Amino acid sequence: MKLVDVDGYTLINLDEAGIQYMGTRLAQIPPLNRRYLNALTDPPLGGKLTGTFIYAHPPDYIGQRTMDWGVDEWRSQFRWLKEMGIDTVIYQASAWVEVSECYYPSRIFSTYQTWNSLGTLLEAVAAEGLTIFLGGLGSLLTFDESATAEALHADRDLQLACCHELHDLYAGGYHGFYVSPETCFPGHRQPEREKLLNEYYGAICREVKQLQPELPILFSPATFYYPDRDQVAYDFLYNIFQGCPVDIICPQDSIGVMGNQLAHLPDSFAVWQKVCKATGAELWVNAESFELNRTGTTQDFIPADFKRLAVQLAHARQVAQKIVSWEVPYFHSPLAGERGIKLREAYLASLATGERE
Repeated sequence: MKLVDVDGYTLINLDEAGIQYMGTRLAQIPPLNRRYLNALTDPPLGGKLTGTFIYAHPPDYIGQRTMDWGVDEWRSQFRWLKEMGIDTVIYQASAWVEVSECYYPSRIFSTYQTWNSLGTLLEAVAAEGLTIFLGGLGSLLTFDESATAEALHADRDLQLACCHELHDLYAGGYHGFYVSPETCFPGHRQPEREKLLNEYYGAICREVKQLQPELPILFSPATFYYPDRDQVAYDFLYNIFQGCPVDIICPQDSIGVMGNQLAHLPDSFAVWQKVCKATGAELWVNAESFELNRTGTTQDFIPADFKRLAVQLAHARQVAQKIVSWEVPYFHSPLAGERGIKLREAYLASLATGERE
């Protein structure tokens, strides 16, 4: 990755190797999804969004910036979301390691660029009667297959310190905790890394439960699906989450980032069903409302076409107790241009006709 300064804040962007890798996927995956969509004879029905991720600003593209928002701006945003039937928001991260940014007054991250954002956000959440899962410390380390035990232990300690600060400052103002660092099945087993990630995630979850036992904990790992490796994927993912007091696993369907394909949604969801059954976690689905259309810029993503999203929702409905998305406030809005306007209009029209029930 590389870091890019944009209008007073920092974005994470692809380096040359990442650009080449994603460029290859961009050439391969979208044509397969288009072929799948063109073969549909009936519109996919069922499945509706009742949650969305929100943030201070997107970590890797220019989207909606909320760091300086007051209560009124958040309340307006939440009323706009409620028009779509959304009752739950997941705040991606309260601070970010890689970009050295923090969105609340912190002692442990005092050297980070800081905005005092969370107080107004949580006040607006309470005023509008929404449910919020508050993300802790954002970090990309859990995607790094070469991360050492020492690096993970150091990051874990920062995660725990962040949990304590958020509890001391805002306990009672948020209704769930989101473990922000993500990971994914890399296509093969990695026993030592699985053990390290299990220890890492387990320590964070146990700390949150010690501070607030009643607080549900949510993960949203990516889905990089490999045909004919379902058992291997299950073993990898189960070993990461076994013994962790996680309440909700909300996998990204990863259609937008091209880690998955529309044709593979049933099989990839079946793996997550098995993981959730084994761990006792509730299964939600994070249906991505965007698509990658270029690489290596500060704006690589555009809103998905509704026909594609409808397929994702219809499949998610078969397995999920709740469907959320990354991320409605930008990709379903005029901020994302004409495609964003059309996506919201098409989704609302589909809701109104009962197609999403």
